Amino acid sequence: MYSNHNKIPICVLAALFLMQLSVIDSMAQGFEGYYRFPDVHKDQIVFVAEGDLWTVSLKGGLARRITTHAEEELYPAISPDGKTIAYTANYEGPAEIYTIPFNGGIPTRWTYERDNSQANGWTPDGKILYDTRAYSTLPDRQLVTIDLQSGEKKRIPLSQASEGSFDENGKTVFFVRPAFHRNVTKRYKGGTARQIWKYTDGEDEAIKLTNDFSGGSHHPLYHDGRVYFITDRDGTMNIWSMDVNGKDLKQHTEHKGFDIRYAKIWEGSIVYQLGADIWHYEVDSDVSSKVQITLQSDLDQMREKWVEN
Repeated sequence: MYSNHNKIPICVLAALFLMQLSVIDSMAQGFEGYYRFPDVHKDQIVFVAEGDLWTVSLKGGLARRITTHAEEELYPAISPDGKTIAYTANYEGPAEIYTIPFNGGIPTRWTYERDNSQANGWTPDGKILYDTRAYSTLPDRQLVTIDLQSGEKKRIPLSQASEGSFDENGKTVFFVRPAFHRNVTKRYKGGTARQIWKYTDGEDEAIKLTNDFSGGSHHPLYHDGRVYFITDRDGTMNIWSMDVNGKDLKQHTEHKGFDIRYAKIWEGSIVYQLGADIWHYEVDSDVSSKVQITLQSDLDQMREKWVEN
């Protein structure tokens, strides 16, 4: 059977129509993206894609965009009450610390340091924790807290410290030194490999915990008497844990190929970046699974652009 108007078979027109519906339905379901820097609170994940902050259910699904600024927003960290996100952004040029309500709103700027300030997380009593070089005469990163009620900043008395995470009492901070130097050479061992330390308020010195391995160990995350962290002891960066004295090592994920680059924890849920995806490791069940995420976006970075010679 043919259409009288253009002599195209009706079956072909129907097929084209169904293809168009399929494309529209696919677009409604979103696109897969490149996901980085996840954090988790209860059943919600916040992460970075297309240089913006997004949120999605821990079970996956279609993500919701929180920020839209043309510059990058990075390292989101959800407050203990789940109402606020601290993050690093370039709204006015330098990478400074900002907060935004979890459900969106006007960002608030907290630092004016003209340095690459990186949001680490929060203290148990609701202060922002970040690292910066602004207070050092040497290019060493240091940990600083910000009280959101008073705006007061307090430096943690460590000459080198980044990637901080507190215990449940807020007295002991687990951190990394030296800081990440942008070298991601696989299985690197040497003097610039990141190591995990701890410092308890009132003590004279910090204590190194990763004395057993000269390779990299980073992103310490405290939970229930153990420190979870990323290390390549088996040749690939995976999630391991140790007790608070650096003993009783246990391996929890066994990925091969892509390294785990970044991880955050809330109670017994660890979310981490693996390749272009976000994965979820549940401590109690000892199960790791990929979080299936899609984005609704105009994919501006894929548009045709003029290239001027």
